[in-house]
Parts: sequence; structure tokens; C-alpha cells
Amino acid sequence: MRILGGEKKGLVLTTRHGAGTRPLTARVKASLFEILSGCLPGACFYDCFAGNGAVGIEGLSRGAIRAVFIEKNPACVRIIRENLKRCGYSDRAAIFQNDVLRMIPALSKIVDAPELLRRSMVEEISIIFLGPPYDSGLAHESLLLIGQNTPLSQNALVIAEVRKKEPLLTRYGSLSLTRDKFYGDTRLAFYEPLSYEMCMQAKPTHASERKQLKRIFPQ
Repeated sequence: MRILGGEKKGLVLTTRHGAGTRPLTARVKASLFEILSGCLPGACFYDCFAGNGAVGIEGLSRGAIRAVFIEKNPACVRIIRENLKRCGYSDRAAIFQNDVLRMIPALSKIVDAPELLRRSMVEEISIIFLGPPYDSGLAHESLLLIGQNTPLSQNALVIAEVRKKEPLLTRYGSLSLTRDKFYGDTRLAFYEPLSYEMCMQAKPTHASERKQLKRIFPQ
């Protein structure tokens, strides 16, 4: 597996085959980063269900200023560290060996990372990539948590990679589906945060949802 673009283009990354890992194909990754090209410089890239870290490292190579990798498999975490060291990106990254669903509520309050990463997501462009195992339902659960609990800047972007027929909602709390891309059996669903006014115009039906929106958009 190679880095496809940016300053480390062509560099070969270590990967782990089998055991449920499913690296993003070169075709899908190339298309994803073509779409993201305008918002990567200076961004913080969150690679969730990171596997060998190839997506987050591609983001760093193409201009992201820092990256956060979340992966619970210890063997994959070791590979992420190896790949970051090979690229010279160790000082621009933080790795969390943890369950993504447990980490999402703390995404904007990471305190165990280097000083470079101690910034709130609401202060910068943030790109969150979700690449869970297909048909696991984890993309749906992650989007629920992000949309209901995570403060995002208005220029943030959340991308979920799922199987083509895996169902996803068009709205998750403050997140709204803005683009769908299909590549064979793979789907990339792009979500962006709604403004507080747009969320309230959607008329939340439950008091709990109204409370969640007030937490996400403090007045």
C-alpha cells in the first residue's frame, strides 16, 4: 500500500491483512482526497477505525497539520506507529488505542496528546473519517454520537465509508448528509454540520433533542 499524493507520495506503508481489516482501495482513496483537496491544508484529520492509519497519513501527506488515530486493535496500533515513524509524522499525530464509540464524546477535549493537538475542534477545520467494518452498524452509531454530542465548527466534515447497501440516515442531530459517492460496493457518505438556526427550523420533536442542540450550539 502506497501513499497516493502529497509530500510523501509513493512511500510504501505497512498493512495488516486479514483479521477483519479492510484497507480503503486506491481508487476510493484517490477520489476521497480529490474531494477533500480544498479543505486539507491546516486541518486536523481524525482517522476513526484507523486500521493501519493509511487514510490519516494520506491526509498528513496532503496538507493536514495534525492527525488523531483511533483504533482498538493493538497489532494495528503498532503498525500505525511504525508507519508514522517511517513518514516522519510521529510529532504531528496522536494515537488512541480505544473503542471509537467511547472516544467520540471526547474528540473535542483530547488532553493526552502532544501540545500540537491540544485544541478544540470548534477552533479549526476538522475532518472526521469513519471506516468501520462493513455491515457492523458502527458507522450509524458513530454518526449518532457525533451529531448529538460533539461540537463541530461550521466548516467541519464527517465522512463515513460503508457498504453500498448499508443504511444511513440523512440527518444525525446537527449533521446533515450533503453528498454521496459510490464506487462498486463502497459508499462514501459526506455529512456537514447544520447551523443552530437550521437545526431549530427542522423542529426537533423531543425535548431531549432540543437539549442536545443547545449543548452542541451554546448560546
